[in-house]
Amino acid sequence: MDEWLELSTTVEPEAVESVAAAFAEYGQGVAIEQVVHSSRDGDVVDIPADAPVLVKTYLPMLDPDAEARKQQIEKAVWALGQLRQVGPVQVRGMRESDWANAWKEYFFVHRVGQRTVIVPSWREEEYERRPDDVVLLLDPGMAFGTGLHPTTRLCLRAAEELVSSGQRVLDLGAGSGILAIAAAKLGATDVEAVEIDPVAAAVCAENVTRNGVADRVKVRQG
Repeated sequence: MDEWLELSTTVEPEAVESVAAAFAEYGQGVAIEQVVHSSRDGDVVDIPADAPVLVKTYLPMLDPDAEARKQQIEKAVWALGQLRQVGPVQVRGMRESDWANAWKEYFFVHRVGQRTVIVPSWREEEYERRPDDVVLLLDPGMAFGTGLHPTTRLCLRAAEELVSSGQRVLDLGAGSGILAIAAAKLGATDVEAVEIDPVAAAVCAENVTRNGVADRVKVRQG
């Protein structure tokens, strides 16, 4: 059963701010999708300046005002379309689970540094392992930490150089647990992964177990 209405429109770059403001006023949250050219490891290669932009917002179907809000959004988009290149509003139903899994289509195996390889749990069969690879089996779920963010990649590269056998490591704000798991697989014998968000902490614990490092990584919510 659909639980949300997704309202979207394709606009020229100059209209993004105005459309997003209208969506934010009547909808719940705004998502903006730009065309980017990137490599399979997540590095952005190019963002075309004149490419159309997809703007989205969402309405809970159980909201008694959902239909009225949808009409307000359609009116606002129509009015903006008289001034800019703004497409008609497209509407489709969505389930909560659709959000949780749609991103997986774009998450591939990728290498970070010299040895570390991040392997999504659903792509394990596609991966060809090298003898000295440090493999991180990851399912970030709704937690931060896919390994694609520049800060995470830099930390993983630093860990390759700095972490050695017998060390103690603290991962504060562990998210998916990617850094804590990497530290354990690089030789750290006592790793503490601390995460304040209960959902992320649960994801972290699952990833720690999946990677076989539960004896070295302690996950704590707080």
